[in-house]
Amino acid sequence: MEIFYTAYIKPIQGKNYYFVKKYLTFPEYPNVADILEGYGMHTDFNRACNIACVHDEKTRARLLNEAQGIPKQAKLVEMTPQHRSIKSSLRSFFSKHG
Repeated sequence: MEIFYTAYIKPIQGKNYYFVKKYLTFPEYPNVADILEGYGMHTDFNRACNIACVHDEKTRARLLNEAQGIPKQAKLVEMTPQHRSIKSSLRSFFSKHG
């Protein structure tokens, strides 16, 4: 048996809510589905974690980064500006293939 967590932010009626979920998984049994053990939803991240019974500070920090979309590792890719707009590219494509 193992425990894993997920976290994400979802806007509801103009406010951001944190959703924190705690699951039990059984990798030793291939056909057994994960079990949702704790679920917290709140506008305050720490309150959502308390509701979901997530108390470990390192896990909370990782989940907050996950919810905010901050990856563990990131690769920078330099982007060059396009010389033509998307509209003109589509127009050109459809005039050749349309």
